[in-house]
Amino acid sequence: MKEKNVKMADGLLGLQHSYADLNKEYEEKTKAYEGLIQKQRAEKDYTHKIKQDLSAANKELTMRIQERNTALLAERQWKNLYEDIKRDKQKVVKRLQDLQIQVNVMEHQVEETMVICEEG
Repeated sequence: MKEKNVKMADGLLGLQHSYADLNKEYEEKTKAYEGLIQKQRAEKDYTHKIKQDLSAANKELTMRIQERNTALLAERQWKNLYEDIKRDKQKVVKRLQDLQIQVNVMEHQVEETMVICEEG
């Protein structure tokens, strides 16, 4: 009987050690799992922040592209307007030259007519 009690005590002691080891292992795994959960949350938060930053950067770039396109369009319109004005100026200068020639011809005709009138 004493031997049986000793075996049972040894068995009980072994079970206590096994239970303590299992309990310790459970706590370690629980801490590791909690650490993984925290790490996943941190990564998820970081990813969300990065997505927000990228979205804001995309909006900013879109706005800058629109501003650049607007500026390019305005520049093209100014160039076209300048070219139109330049052509109009050339036409006006040419017309003025033609008119000056006509005035010179008329002055010459008037002078000739006056000479004829004075002689006659």
